[in-house]
Amino acid sequence: MSQTLSAELEGTGVQVQVLCPGVVATEFHTRQGLDLGAVPRMSAEDVLTAGLRGLELGEVVCAPGVEDAGLLDAVFKADLAAFGGQSPELASRYRAR
Repeated sequence: MSQTLSAELEGTGVQVQVLCPGVVATEFHTRQGLDLGAVPRMSAEDVLTAGLRGLELGEVVCAPGVEDAGLLDAVFKADLAAFGGQSPELASRYRAR
């Protein structure tokens, strides 16, 4: 949805970004009584830094913990391939038997 909205707003001066940080070290889980001490978590400061830098880089999808941005591009291309192959006909797996 963010990628589509970004494409629709291209040239308007409005930037769209989806920020996908994974688990972030905040008080959110602690206040729920959950102990995530063994779960690796990114700092909120790093998430903020990544989000702002991602906007500077023109990234629509910002995943601060993903080192290889090519992986995100591969996911996007796979989405295009999957949805580009749509037909107005109901897929056989959904037809009554």
